Parts: sequence; C-alpha cells; structure tokens
Amino acid sequence: MNEDDLARRIVGRLDRELDELPPDIAERLALARRRALGVRAGSVTVIMRLRSWMAGNRIVVGVALPALFVLVAAGTAFYLQTVDTADSFDVETALLADELPIHAYTDPGFDAWLSHTSHERQQ
Repeated sequence: MNEDDLARRIVGRLDRELDELPPDIAERLALARRRALGVRAGSVTVIMRLRSWMAGNRIVVGVALPALFVLVAAGTAFYLQTVDTADSFDVETALLADELPIHAYTDPGFDAWLSHTSHERQQ
C-alpha cells in the first residue's frame, strides 16, 4: 500500500463519518476546509510561479542579480567616499581663516576644544 492508497482510504472513511455529524459542525468543518485549501493553493501558486519564472529566466538570476549587487555595492562605496565629513583639520582651517560664523565662538564646546588643543600643544 502506497501513500496515495492510504490517503484515499482515510478520505473515504472521513467522508462516511461526516454524514453522522450534526449539520452545523459539518458546515463549520466544510468552511474551515475551504479556507485551508484556499490558503494552501494561494501559497503553492506563488511558489510555483516563482520557480517557473526563475527556471525560465536563468540569465536574470545568474547574471543580472549579481550585477545588480555589484552596482549597489559600488554605488554605496562611491557615496561613502563623497560624503563631506567635518574633521578637526577642516574646523581648524576654517577657524584660522575666519570662516566660522559668530555663533561658533559662543558654542560651549568651542571653549572645551580650545582648552583641549592648547593642553595638547603644551605637552
């Protein structure tokens, strides 16, 4: 006996016993079965469509997706190189060239920065 024969025997037995259930329980079971089969059929359909699309588009899966990954990585690297970062050299140059706005001199962190850099120069 294989699995298909066993499944047919189980379904037959359940169908015979279904006639002995009260009608409201049978109706609820039928509704639950339709919902379960609908969900299962929907998920199987999506998986099958994806598999068939991938099988038919091996070039896209094998070449285009890795190429897209390389392009995204290169774009990210390019963006990170072009991002303007304000390091201490730029701040000091702007300070010496008097290009800082007036509120930079009143910033509480400016005094701490001055005392920190002057302390480093003394050592």
